[in-house]
Amino acid sequence: MGGNKGLMKENQLTWYSPKEYPFQINGFAWFKQENMYRRLPKQLVPGFPSRVNELANNTSGGQIRFKTNAVKLSIKAELSEPATMGHMTAVGQCGFDLYIGEPGKQQYFSSAIPPIQETSYESILWDFTGEPNQLREVTINFPLYQGVSKVLIGVDPDASIELPTPYDSKKRVLFYGTSITQGGCASRPGMSYTNILSRRFHLEHINLGFSGSGKGEKDVVLTIREIENPACFVIDYEANVTPEEYDATLVPFIQLFREYHPFVPIIVISRIYHAQNIIPKLNNDFMKRRNHSESTVEELKRNGDDRIMFVDGSTLLGERWHECTVDGSHPNDLGFMNMANGLEIPLRSSLKMAGVL
Repeated sequence: MGGNKGLMKENQLTWYSPKEYPFQINGFAWFKQENMYRRLPKQLVPGFPSRVNELANNTSGGQIRFKTNAVKLSIKAELSEPATMGHMTAVGQCGFDLYIGEPGKQQYFSSAIPPIQETSYESILWDFTGEPNQLREVTINFPLYQGVSKVLIGVDPDASIELPTPYDSKKRVLFYGTSITQGGCASRPGMSYTNILSRRFHLEHINLGFSGSGKGEKDVVLTIREIENPACFVIDYEANVTPEEYDATLVPFIQLFREYHPFVPIIVISRIYHAQNIIPKLNNDFMKRRNHSESTVEELKRNGDDRIMFVDGSTLLGERWHECTVDGSHPNDLGFMNMANGLEIPLRSSLKMAGVL
């Protein structure tokens, strides 16, 4: 492998920092500048929403990519906090999961399961002792709802580490939204809808979902629009705002992004169905926001923006939407798979418009 500054040997494994060549870290838009597993820049403008700043340390959407012929592969991680969420698995909140295969052919293989109440752990991701030596392509997904201060990849001493298959483009797909966008409550990281889609489109995906805090604030979009090479911008924050707040923020949010990216396709998603839709007043609020999403997109189209699209979130979970959550609101794995399936065609259309497919 050569030149990896993070190399150390312990317990018959050689440990590497994935921040070093030839590993690739993806999903953190400011990683090259700041070398941190963080979803926003470290320095933000005064008055930036404090909760969004905190949640930016959650590593949802981050990935470690490489090829290796390792017989044994393990991971060590140091977290900001232990698993604390009652309605989300410890693996989804604090664990990593591993996929094997080239882009478009990735298959889930294993998860690093964090011990309860622990902030550091080591986990075996595979052991192919006795199997024929083989070069495999690896994608490891970071935790969805926790910060990661340190991670190391351990392989047997004779193993090689190589660059992963390069992306088809330097362009990135950006997702902004709520806890659902962040990945609550997938059973493991690879089952958030953004990570599912990342396996279907060989582009870097950036997750900017902020639990309870996707509110369309000006300072947030001013930061997001600084991300280089966006291929598409998916906006999905209805669930965190009242109808009045949504009316006041959606158009300015889009307009501020458009100032920097006039030709980048935008997808506006309305909220998915949730259990409270059966309550008439709450369903009325739901429909107000959904209708505002649709009418805003139609108005922008009439005014000349031909690169914006509305997706009706109420259709994404399917007819049995009430079976698709863990708590009446946040999707389970079935819900996230249905969301990804419903978004695949609109996203593909937008990426073709952007010229990256």
